[in-house]
Amino acid sequence: MKNLNFFEDQALRLPLPITYGHNEPFEIKMLNAENFSVSKPGQEQIGEIIWVTKGSFQLLLDMENYSVSEGMILLLAPGQAFYIGSAVGLEGFSVRFPLNVVWADSESPFPSGTFGTSRLFDVDTTTKMTLMRVFQCIGCELSTSHSQKTEVLSGYLRIVLIYLIRQQSTVLRTSFKADMATLAKKFFDLLERRYHVNKKVSEYADQLAVTPNYLNYVVKQETGKSVSANIRSRLLLQAKRMALLQDVNMKTVAYKLGFDDLAHFSKFFKMGCGCNFTTYRKRCPS
Repeated sequence: MKNLNFFEDQALRLPLPITYGHNEPFEIKMLNAENFSVSKPGQEQIGEIIWVTKGSFQLLLDMENYSVSEGMILLLAPGQAFYIGSAVGLEGFSVRFPLNVVWADSESPFPSGTFGTSRLFDVDTTTKMTLMRVFQCIGCELSTSHSQKTEVLSGYLRIVLIYLIRQQSTVLRTSFKADMATLAKKFFDLLERRYHVNKKVSEYADQLAVTPNYLNYVVKQETGKSVSANIRSRLLLQAKRMALLQDVNMKTVAYKLGFDDLAHFSKFFKMGCGCNFTTYRKRCPS
């Protein structure tokens, strides 16, 4: 029997890139090392399938590194923030789809939790051949404009996902408690270095490769306070420390803590301390 090298013998031909709908980003695109070394924020209700046909890349997900190599198919769960990079000789393609294209009716053929966690599939050769044909059909369908496009895409995607859940997969999930503790520590380490520069939850979430909601949940579980409250507390602590220095005025303190508006800083300080900057300084021992 002939030993079929599927990826050498089969040529993938897809019309790229394609975006479907105004409020439902649906696209299929070819991948290479140049257009794949990027960071990507997770989007609620948007799933993504990444198929590596050649080469490899590194995935950072929930602060854990994973190697994704030739022949593997990655299903990324909606809403997760992740970073992809270090692509080597990469070829393949990705499909991004809104979940409501898959969940076209109230009855689902998929087990509970299918879209709740990212998974890495090691797919057998026969299934790869079948899936490649289906993806080619998806690409062709995306180039049409008929009124039943959503129904057809829904059917194709269901076929892909049903084939995938038949395969062996690795659930990309670390120990939840350990993950939370690690994330909280990384947040406070970052806060200590950046509190005077970064004052938005999203800025910390982006640097830690998680969503703002997840970061807020973890920090609140660990400290009882939201991320924003912890940022304000650290800023206020530094403002109090600087107020003890008699040769530093309020304008200088505000500037060093990243406040462009002196009135804004004055209001922030008074809300945190219960008195204005001058009164607080007078109350402190000289």
